[in-house]
Amino acid sequence: MKIEEGVELARFTTLGTGGPARAFARPESAEEVGELLRWARERQLAVAVVGLGSNLLAADAGVDALVLKLAGLLAVVESDGDLLRVGGGATNAVALHRARAAGLGGFEFACAIPGTIGGGVWMNAGAYGGDFAGVLERALVATADGSGWLTPAELGLTYRHSALRHGQVVLRAELRLRPRSPDEIKAEVRELNMRRKAAQPTNRRTFGSVFKNPDHELSAGRMLESCGLKGHRIGGAQISPKHANFIENADAATTADAVALMMEARRRAHERYGVQLEHEVEFLGDLEVPDL
Repeated sequence: MKIEEGVELARFTTLGTGGPARAFARPESAEEVGELLRWARERQLAVAVVGLGSNLLAADAGVDALVLKLAGLLAVVESDGDLLRVGGGATNAVALHRARAAGLGGFEFACAIPGTIGGGVWMNAGAYGGDFAGVLERALVATADGSGWLTPAELGLTYRHSALRHGQVVLRAELRLRPRSPDEIKAEVRELNMRRKAAQPTNRRTFGSVFKNPDHELSAGRMLESCGLKGHRIGGAQISPKHANFIENADAATTADAVALMMEARRRAHERYGVQLEHEVEFLGDLEVPDL
């Protein structure tokens, strides 16, 4: 296994920010992942998986960890009856394409999630009324001590959350889908993509939704919009003028710029509504948005 040093994570995040990883590797099999996890444990080094780099903010100063990007056999997608067997490194887009080709519906919601299967399981990603918990049969999760299959209950899947922690890697997943005509799947995906493009800044560099929707009559986006935050800018990062729950890289933004915007957004939402917004984006490195 080739292990690189000092790989700039800005190359692997959709926002285009982040400093160097102490170590970086692209495993192509479960055996290679196991080898890398043991290598990291021997050096007392944290492990994280980058996926497509969406829903991810990496510290500008760098990340003192082994960062993995799954490839090869870990990105393969196969159908078997009403099961879709997918590698943790497979993109949602490829998995959805294979599902449609096999006449399997239920994964259409993932057209709005520009990430990987492993990332989807990790955060129980969802959109438009669907989420991974609703289709996941089980996931194969690796640690330095070995790997094993876990059910959604064992994974602790709740709203945009799982019990998985760094050092655990989703190698594969099985999605239980249902028969549906490819034409119907294609039509629904087209409609969802139209809705997404109309409401979200899909042509800008973002990391996806910033905050989880709170237990409130207003969504996070509507709440922040009402606080006058659309277009608000700090450094090279700005809250999207199109959707207030997105942060855009407007001009050579840094992760620190994005975090500062998040802190200001949380402050205003708390001041006006008494709500403490919880961030959906995953942090890598020494990053924090402190409680108010």
